[in-house]
Amino acid sequence: MKKLEIVKNAIRNRRTESKPDYRDVAAVLLFIFLLPYIVSFFFGNAGIEEQEGGEQTEGEAAWGTKESGRTELFWEDIGKAEFIVCNTTAAGTEMMPLETYLISRLPATIHMEYEMEALKAQAVVLRTEMMRLYYDSKEEKEEGKAYIYVESNIVKTDGAAYERCKEAVGSTRGIYLTYEGYPINAPYFAVSAGATRNGNEVFGNENYKYLKSVVCERDFTSQDYVHSIRMSRESFLEKMQKLCPEIGWEEGKALEEAFSLNRDRAGYVLEICSEKGTIAGEVFRREFSLNSSCFEWQEEGGTIVIKVKGVGHGLGFCQYGANEAAKKGSDYIDILNYFFSEIVIEKTE
Repeated sequence: MKKLEIVKNAIRNRRTESKPDYRDVAAVLLFIFLLPYIVSFFFGNAGIEEQEGGEQTEGEAAWGTKESGRTELFWEDIGKAEFIVCNTTAAGTEMMPLETYLISRLPATIHMEYEMEALKAQAVVLRTEMMRLYYDSKEEKEEGKAYIYVESNIVKTDGAAYERCKEAVGSTRGIYLTYEGYPINAPYFAVSAGATRNGNEVFGNENYKYLKSVVCERDFTSQDYVHSIRMSRESFLEKMQKLCPEIGWEEGKALEEAFSLNRDRAGYVLEICSEKGTIAGEVFRREFSLNSSCFEWQEEGGTIVIKVKGVGHGLGFCQYGANEAAKKGSDYIDILNYFFSEIVIEKTE
């Protein structure tokens, strides 16, 4: 509860400060007026610490107020919200109601031009992520408040993008996904290699039965579906030995003879195996800056060519596949039930 005590003490101290004189008030008001511009200059979109006593924060200015005519949903009184997100950025810790946080988080995680039902599904996935963080933290509610601590990028937007975020979050308000009474681990990614991956197969245990492999038959139409990289044999071996110093490549041996690829049922590489060592597929992917770990390789005259399919880890919610399903008329509930098996939909309120 240390984080919670820090937050509470900060609020209590502000409430018990002595009343300033009028010159102090004027100085403070001037500082508050200029603060968003100062922070924007130095930190861009980084959040500003939540103000006490109903004063307007940068976040409220961006999301609107009752008087501005925008929905009251995102003008929520933090004092009335049950779940509070404490988001740490370069500018400090910003406290906001969960639903308000999701509005600023959504555009940082998915293409805003996607179909609305795909955006709604992504909003539920993000809310589920937050609820799992809370459950995993084992923090007890304090005076009816549940605090969720994160360090994540948020994007405050306006115009058409704001309206789409508002609709996606507002129409799924409070909804999250559970399996056997507990919020699921709800991973998401951009484009599959043709199918999502089986969680039990990837993690090597039976705790992820809700992450079953499903077909994403239209993902091949994405402009990001395939990409290739080329490098010399020497550069390739140097990177491999950085990951596993014992690995070698005997002269005269073909690439396929020196290294074998152990794949899962969706075609993603689980392991790269040789006589002297093994490298995990996702570790290889990060070192070689590949879009995914679903790849094939071949040697062409001393040059290694790696052809990659999909974008992301391939587990759980496929955003491109969800968008294609939405185009065909599936709603967000249909989409979520397709990508996550045997789940139960619950609400925070």
